[in-house]
Amino acid sequence: MIAAGMYPVRMDFWGFWYRRKEKKESELAKSNSNKTRAKEIIDRTARSIKNPKEAIQYPKQDYNWDIIEEKIDSIIIPKYEDNNKTKILMIIPWMVMGGADKFNIDMINGLDKDKFEITIISTEPNFNPWREQYKAGTKAIYDLTTFLDRKNWLAFINYIIEKNNIDIVLNTNSTFGYSILPYLKAKYNDIPIIDYIHMEEWYNRNGGFSRDSSAVASVIDKTLVCNENSRKILINHFGRNENEVETVYIGVDENKFNPDKFDKNTLKEKYKIPKDKNIIGFIARIDLQKRPILLMNVIKALKEERDDFCVVVAGNGPMLKKIQSLAKKYKLDRNIRFLGAISNTAEIYSVCDVTLNCSIKEGLALTSYESLSMGVPVISSDVGGQSELINDEVGVIVPCLQEEKDVSVFEYSKDEINSYVIAINTVLNNLEKYKANARNRILSGFTINHMIDRMSYLLEEIANNPDYEKKIVGNNLASCIDICKELNTKYFTSFKGEYEWLVKETDKKIDDEVDKRYKINQRKTADSSNGKIMTFIKNEGKRAFLNKCFVKLHIYHEMKIIMRIIERVYWMLKTILLTSVGTILDIIKLVKVIGIRVINLFLKLVKKDTIKIEDET
Repeated sequence: MIAAGMYPVRMDFWGFWYRRKEKKESELAKSNSNKTRAKEIIDRTARSIKNPKEAIQYPKQDYNWDIIEEKIDSIIIPKYEDNNKTKILMIIPWMVMGGADKFNIDMINGLDKDKFEITIISTEPNFNPWREQYKAGTKAIYDLTTFLDRKNWLAFINYIIEKNNIDIVLNTNSTFGYSILPYLKAKYNDIPIIDYIHMEEWYNRNGGFSRDSSAVASVIDKTLVCNENSRKILINHFGRNENEVETVYIGVDENKFNPDKFDKNTLKEKYKIPKDKNIIGFIARIDLQKRPILLMNVIKALKEERDDFCVVVAGNGPMLKKIQSLAKKYKLDRNIRFLGAISNTAEIYSVCDVTLNCSIKEGLALTSYESLSMGVPVISSDVGGQSELINDEVGVIVPCLQEEKDVSVFEYSKDEINSYVIAINTVLNNLEKYKANARNRILSGFTINHMIDRMSYLLEEIANNPDYEKKIVGNNLASCIDICKELNTKYFTSFKGEYEWLVKETDKKIDDEVDKRYKINQRKTADSSNGKIMTFIKNEGKRAFLNKCFVKLHIYHEMKIIMRIIERVYWMLKTILLTSVGTILDIIKLVKVIGIRVINLFLKLVKKDTIKIEDET
């Protein structure tokens, strides 16, 4: 193929699974037995290659202001034989392990295959370890990052929409997906657009995907969220139409997370967990959002009141080593077990008496669903929709007293730490009551089947009753204002680097101009005053320091006055021949003015009120 003028392209994913046969029958074994002959053919063919082309490896970033293609002429769109199913194009970022991805898989595999057909497009480079789990319930998966130049992404999506006769576009957590929704609505105004949001993140683009969704709300037919709190934020903060935002709880597989399937004592032996202690579980990724250092402070405070517990930390992450060192520092070695990442988390829940959630941000944590399904009560920070699932019958909600912007601050208030300690004592002292209610809370309306029924109903309703007129961009130009504003925001962001460079260049020019003018003034002063006191800044480095420091801190004028007063004192002292009371008083007044001026200089730097000078004569 290379000899014929073609070139290799690495498509960075597992395209198929290789089934290994008996050693002697496998294709690998056959080829290994014929290496010499194969090498001869390869070498002979290689010598015939006169104009080799450079290979391409995906993913790659090579987009540079290319015109985005809407159609690739070489692609022929085949006729689609309609099967009367609702055909969904689902746009996602990747296929990795996480709560949002678990929801995607549960929904895809749970929807009735006789009613729905799902095609997936993913848009961000990743190893995608869960690709096979997505594949089972879909018609096809296209990871655009693995085989296509970015300028052709839109053309390929158009191809898929027309080829598969798509009925609904569903975007979830794909930033690229949100950026193309206005285009898709303008081109296919009869296709409804839906998105699903798991939480708002104020530390991520001032709202995260909630902000992205709201910026293009005029082209979205329905936004689905995983909790009522997020729905209220979309309506009250982002100004969304309340009729276009609905809550669909993610749910949990109550059959997989069933305490009856596990032997608690056997698993305690497996994980070396004490049998005579109350077990507190912390099952999470060990990172900033989960506030693991707050957990360590809570455990330390709890140990001061009781010693009949053991905390099991199941998870990995960038802060794991930090909390392990804190455990030693706080002498908690006997009260804590670090298990690392555990794939079968149901085993960990089964040995726990209560689970803890210290997060500063959640949508509605999957761990809370799983814990309750296993009959284990939950103590959680009051964030996201946690209080919608965890009521007084199944756990305790603790006020979150830290703001999101302070997520990197590891100093927690005593009130927040004590609130967790009180909550833990409350649950452990009434354990049987909470355990009896936990699983029933899930069965009453928070299972995956409940989620599937709700999603199925909404998808069918939207596909069968699209509101064409309301969402056609061409006939509703006023609704494009928010989109245009967001494009303006993206301009500011995209050109951040270039703007910073221009700022530095402008500052440099201002510095040079100030420096030039100062030199002129210095020459004039030297000509008229015989040397003067300002000559101490002849040195180039000192002058540069004064320019940059005094001018940019807006204290140049103040420093100029101080220097002039010092100069006056210098010449006055030099010309004094007789000491008199009047002269001494003048000197005292001048020293006072200098002192006040110097004090005001520092007050300005710390932005405090300056001291008024009554007599400057």
